[in-house]
Amino acid sequence: MRIQRFLGELCIFKNRASCSQNEHRAAEHIYQVMRSIGLVAEIEQFRSMSRMTWELVIILLFFLAEAVLYFFNPLVASIVGIIGIILFWGHFSTRFKPLSPILSFAKSHNVVGKIPNPDAPYKIILTAHYDTARSGPMWNPKQVASFRLTFLVGLGMLFLLLLISALGIFDIQPLSLKIINCLIGAYVVIQIVMLTYAGYKGELVQGASDNASGVAVMLDLAARIKEKSYPEAEFWFVATGSEEVGALGMRAFLKEHAIDLPKKASYFINFDNFGSGILHYYTVEGMINRYKFSPELIRAAEETAKQNKFAAVTPDKYTLAYTDAIVPASRGYHAILFLATDEKGLIPNWHWKTDVIENIDFAVPELTSDFAFEMLQIHYRNLMEKLEKLRQEKEKFKSDLTKLEDFS
Repeated sequence: MRIQRFLGELCIFKNRASCSQNEHRAAEHIYQVMRSIGLVAEIEQFRSMSRMTWELVIILLFFLAEAVLYFFNPLVASIVGIIGIILFWGHFSTRFKPLSPILSFAKSHNVVGKIPNPDAPYKIILTAHYDTARSGPMWNPKQVASFRLTFLVGLGMLFLLLLISALGIFDIQPLSLKIINCLIGAYVVIQIVMLTYAGYKGELVQGASDNASGVAVMLDLAARIKEKSYPEAEFWFVATGSEEVGALGMRAFLKEHAIDLPKKASYFINFDNFGSGILHYYTVEGMINRYKFSPELIRAAEETAKQNKFAAVTPDKYTLAYTDAIVPASRGYHAILFLATDEKGLIPNWHWKTDVIENIDFAVPELTSDFAFEMLQIHYRNLMEKLEKLRQEKEKFKSDLTKLEDFS
């Protein structure tokens, strides 16, 4: 019942589009819920883009310029293409986004709640984004099944375009390559038009599954964890804004709290999309680079999945798009992702007008909360065993040092 209430309250907002007034109101609501649970909470503001469209359009303009420059100066075209590839990789890996600060004219917020235990050796951070996406032609249910294939074909075209430009440096410019260059250029123009249309005309969605469901699971876990004692761990609960425009909320959170969160002792658990389907814990994420998730968290998930009541929960690799989980994972933190998909590996009602509360199968977020809570008990037990081993090693080192000093 608690998950239904949390989810329903977020869905009162018709949408929570990144940087919108509704996103700001949702942040304030989550803040109040965290306080009612008993968390020490605060709202952290950061600069953000209101739409991801413009960053992607600028990146694509590099490839369009490359296709045009090929006919005049293949060397310059190649340089422009390399810059485009770097920006493209940086965007989809979240590792290198120099355009984002330039385009960040709006404000977004992260809501951070804690069960304070500052002296604890371990930090466990549960995360879920609360903003919602804009729909567009690429999210049409008839097209979304080929989303991954379309992305890979497009990526292949960009590398082919770079190869054609590089061959042009050596005056290898047969008519066939010129035609292919023009066709790829036309493809880039089509993508720019589609992105621009989605940016201006894209329908705002309610986001019941994506990601009111994830926030509801996180808040439910906060209430459950608050009732137990974990002397050696400090729990953080982070509702991120602006995930739908490039995971900017998670990037801002890590930048703000880098000193507070040592990489070897901080564990991120991300919740995203539990409207319906089959629950998975993920071992890998990445559309281009494949970032492996934490072996320690995967081990705890595997142990949990052995229980009969969680037999339906299975491991998977997430390459369809990217989530907030890729940000800590790509920066060397322990991380893991939970997400539900249909039997084809797709997210039901993904970024579409049908992502409404009426289409939520509440059994899925309830299962997610139960699974994650049990996994946390196992993970905490494993951390205590690890901590005890470290303490024993420390005591042995002290003992050996004392013997050495006595011998001297």
